[in-house]
Amino acid sequence: MDNNPIKAYVTQADSNYIRIKILDKSLITTLLDLGFSSETDASEYTIPTPNNATKATIFTQLQALNICFSSDREWCPAEVFQHLRDLGLLSGGFRKISWTRPNHFTVTDEK
Repeated sequence: MDNNPIKAYVTQADSNYIRIKILDKSLITTLLDLGFSSETDASEYTIPTPNNATKATIFTQLQALNICFSSDREWCPAEVFQHLRDLGLLSGGFRKISWTRPNHFTVTDEK
């Protein structure tokens, strides 16, 4: 794990929306300003992404905020990021979060 605290991470991005889990409430206003809205769980926020270009724009903003992209099952947010990068819709590295067991995770900087 690196020294940067985990403020939030993308939990889903394979559909027509992006879902984020918030750990640091100081991000809430920023996410609302980007167009995210609160889910029934106050720590989860979503934003509609009707196409890959919109998704890439939001990912670029999340990337700048140092938000992690989860890596787990098929077509996880980290894989979606890599796919959009392969398509040339975004660039640069990102922070990937993976769980080894409940409450135990690793964060890697993907180039």
